[in-house]
Amino acid sequence: MKRSALLLTAFLIITSFGAFAQNLNKVYGAMAEEDWEVALELLNPIIEKKKKNYEARWLAAICHTERYRFDEAFVLFKEALPFAEVDPSFWIPYSRAYLLASRVEDAERTLARVNQNQLEDYVKGDYFKVYNNIQNAKKYLPNPKDVIIKNLGPNINTEGNEYSQVVTNDQMGIYFTARREGLGKVADDGENYEQIMTARMNDLDVWGKDKPLDGYSSADNNEAPIQLLDGDSTLLTFIDEDLYISKLGADGTWADREELPINTSKWEAHAFLYNNGNSLIYSSAFGNDEENADLYIVHKQEDGSWSAPYFIEELNTPDDDDSPFVADDGTLYFSSRGHDSMGGYDIFKTRLDSATGKFSAPENMGAPFNLPNDDTFFTLYGKNAYLSSSRPDGYGQVDIYRIIMFNKSQVQGRLLDCDGQTPIPNAKITVKRDDEVFETTTDASGRYSMSFPIERDFSMYAETDGQKIYEKTHRINVLFRDEFDINQDFFVGECENPKEIYVKMINSFDLDPENVPVAEPIAPPVVVEPEPEPEPEEEEVEAEVVATPAPPVVVPVANNDIILPNVYFPFDKHNIRSEYFQRLDEAAALLNSRTDLRVLVAGHTDGYGTNNYNIALGTRRYTEVYNYLLNKGVNPDQLEYRTLSEDEPVASNRTIAGRAFNRRVQLYFIDDAGNIVRDQK
Repeated sequence: MKRSALLLTAFLIITSFGAFAQNLNKVYGAMAEEDWEVALELLNPIIEKKKKNYEARWLAAICHTERYRFDEAFVLFKEALPFAEVDPSFWIPYSRAYLLASRVEDAERTLARVNQNQLEDYVKGDYFKVYNNIQNAKKYLPNPKDVIIKNLGPNINTEGNEYSQVVTNDQMGIYFTARREGLGKVADDGENYEQIMTARMNDLDVWGKDKPLDGYSSADNNEAPIQLLDGDSTLLTFIDEDLYISKLGADGTWADREELPINTSKWEAHAFLYNNGNSLIYSSAFGNDEENADLYIVHKQEDGSWSAPYFIEELNTPDDDDSPFVADDGTLYFSSRGHDSMGGYDIFKTRLDSATGKFSAPENMGAPFNLPNDDTFFTLYGKNAYLSSSRPDGYGQVDIYRIIMFNKSQVQGRLLDCDGQTPIPNAKITVKRDDEVFETTTDASGRYSMSFPIERDFSMYAETDGQKIYEKTHRINVLFRDEFDINQDFFVGECENPKEIYVKMINSFDLDPENVPVAEPIAPPVVVEPEPEPEPEEEEVEAEVVATPAPPVVVPVANNDIILPNVYFPFDKHNIRSEYFQRLDEAAALLNSRTDLRVLVAGHTDGYGTNNYNIALGTRRYTEVYNYLLNKGVNPDQLEYRTLSEDEPVASNRTIAGRAFNRRVQLYFIDDAGNIVRDQK
């Protein structure tokens, strides 16, 4: 699978002039094919035999750069300095090596040594390419996004190459491809063949040791996973420049792979099925003579056949455009060496304009998603993402990383004495990390709530009346699970407080983890992990529609007609609007005066979004109302709660007004068995 860094084609293909060009034709040929290891095998004996063959050292430095071995590359560039007097383009790949190693100032200073007037025309394009990459790096690197990027660790990543990852539905399994010593035979390019590997993680997000995927790791084929579908029962793979699909049998083995109909005589590198399997976006080299990947789309037609491929002109560049991924919200992510990349592959995002049928201008994801090296194979699962990267801090040449799409987490709990019961009220809690300071004060019950930094060590202390009563270094680690468990108690005195604090994140692309509704420690409802909810069409801005309460259920209580309130919500919201406070206060007063009554607090949604997302949205809505009633003194034994998501609409989901009525929390009287009753006396 072709994924090496940008080939400086012009000046590598044409043999240099000078005394040192002898016996290098085969080297130039291997480098033109991006067979860097083969070129190095040819260069090493030449370098050993002729200590002053500076051109050979220069070429070896370029090869090591393309394999992300920057220490070796810089040594060889320095040894080859006399060759700069022979070939003025000497400084261009030298500058690029500094850039790919994220040494942008060194790259800019080195490129400035190029005398443009001495460059041949065929090299000037490479000069301006590196120049523009440097300018892009200077634009994006100083303004990184506030996210956490973590290497998956040594059980996945090695000194070799690991990339093209896909994860299972439960996010605890991973398939990826590896090129490393000990796996498969050595291919024609001098590296071991790609092998599909798999691994599982434990409850603390630590990956177990990888192993070859049964039935998929041939010793003499390049194979890579592309996409998991249908509850992990369908697998798209790349095998020797073509794309295949396979089904998982009832016995747990994969059936024979079938070719996708898009395969051509050129190489197809990557693909992504979406739109319920009716659309396929993929990368292929069949449309150009440069062996560069371009992006295409095909759609399934009524007779089951696929349409002719559509060349996505607004996304494709003269360089490689590859590894498409369509997120649940419709955003297309892909990797490109073109556009405004910083040097290697960068990750870009775009959206399809349904009115024009065109994609928006690709937006560089910026740092730290992208660095000047190769960053590709981006996949997004709510607030959790993955990428493959050759960034310098890895275990080897290319590693797989996990991205937590935020850097702080709202945490609450209590500050208690070591007995675990006695609260510490009115204590000032301070968290410091670098130059950041976070503060809060405990209430009468010792409760606190604040945003903590995650994935980095921070110091925390508490004080009362100016006296420090607690001090410890902590780290909050975020676990990827189906719940958001953020109650964290701290204990004052001679007792243990663990350094590691584990919280679980909500996996929703649309939610800010700092604004997640948190249940009180008494009877907190479980929040189910949502999936991203599709946005409505622009002309249907649902948040602007306010529902007028539909005729509610009237329940006679003690000879008085008591109407339990419905609480309505804007699109994709769960906070209670002030206009419903009085009605909820009346309901709370009723329940406080009639302790024999029991009520179900039910969360509902409209028909937009996936079932999993709507289940979670209904949960967030009933949690708000449930907690409101508890805060008004209602006995929790009088309340039950449930999410009914989109399953019980009271109006049509085909209209804006109808959907506004369906976005609600409804209160029902229930009997001792939890059944809804229509009459209660």
